[in-house]
Amino acid sequence: MYRGMAGLLLALAVPAASADDLFVTGVTVNGGSEARKSYDTVTDLLNSLSTKGLKQTNPAYTETSATTATLYVRGLPAEAAFATNATTLRFRVPSLGIDESFTGSDRDDSRDRFEDFLKANGDDILKRMLKELARVSPVDPIAGNPASLMSQMGVQDFGNVMEADNTSPGSTTGGVAAAFGAGLRFDRYSSGGFDQNVTTLPLSYRRDIGNGYQLTLDMPINWVDTQGASTYNLSVGGALRVPVTPQWSLTPALRIGAGGSEDLGGGATMYSGSLTSRYTWDFGDYRLGLTDMLGLYRTNALDVGDYHADYDLSNRMFRNALDLSGPLRDTFLGSGAIWRAWIIDTRFYGSELYSENQQEFGIAATTRMQVGGSVIDKVSLGLTYLSGDNDVSGFKVNFGYRF
Repeated sequence: MYRGMAGLLLALAVPAASADDLFVTGVTVNGGSEARKSYDTVTDLLNSLSTKGLKQTNPAYTETSATTATLYVRGLPAEAAFATNATTLRFRVPSLGIDESFTGSDRDDSRDRFEDFLKANGDDILKRMLKELARVSPVDPIAGNPASLMSQMGVQDFGNVMEADNTSPGSTTGGVAAAFGAGLRFDRYSSGGFDQNVTTLPLSYRRDIGNGYQLTLDMPINWVDTQGASTYNLSVGGALRVPVTPQWSLTPALRIGAGGSEDLGGGATMYSGSLTSRYTWDFGDYRLGLTDMLGLYRTNALDVGDYHADYDLSNRMFRNALDLSGPLRDTFLGSGAIWRAWIIDTRFYGSELYSENQQEFGIAATTRMQVGGSVIDKVSLGLTYLSGDNDVSGFKVNFGYRF
């Protein structure tokens, strides 16, 4: 499925490469000037390492010349080199202390031997490099940025709890109600000079099961466009809201997700468990809410074509929010409509990631309707601005509908 996995390991980049190009090959022949060529996907980058590709990048290349291929992919530096009149391929990743040599009957055979080494995950080379990419790459599909699988899974569990607080100030949830939900969210992020557009289709089912208990099942589907490179993520989760007092609830949740990108060269499955606390205070027509979540995230190996890929990431996410809501009177949204504003702080601990904290500032308008003894959100529209470490920034536009 992921032909580009070999390219991921053969072609890795330094931050000094163009911030506008995800993949760049730089070829130096016999100590001369470096010639560069950029690519849209890691598969194209892998193809650039063939004899034909090297000659296209630097016409001075021959099968006997001293050649160094420096390849630029998402932030991790590596080098593949041949000495004069030699067939031995030397592969180095200085930041990881990787230095391996492969000798075949000719240079193509040496490359094949290196690829076989990767497939066998010799010296855990694949695991070490994928983990390093989560640390240094601003656009890794699995972790380290707001568009990644890990971040999106945490956002979903946290959002389920805030959205489940669906009664008006001064009222309580009663009766039994069920609602299906669908929506559309568009996120745009800038990170490390790269732009990411995220389109999310969140599907959910929520049911009040009496006495304040509420069950939520959901399946968000994500498509991420990183300057023409596509990533697809999907997760399935379940959560149970447990009332402690009329103002305080605890929500444990479990989630499993999978995702990756053939274009970017990364993929994994992920498991998570979280516990979220929500406490509310009512002041007349206004409600102040405090939401705190601790989530645990662990990647699992994924067979990607002939490769056994494993990021070996283990992280904790702390996500804390303060929100204020109140009525929207005399608007086209009708009676029962409310506004909500919030501030959210997110921090990651454990395996090192490119971006380990982000802050969000948002506002939303929501219509409401009565179903039996419960009040549910019917239609909502929200806007959020995000800022994080390592110059991560972006915004989210969210539309939701329950029926």
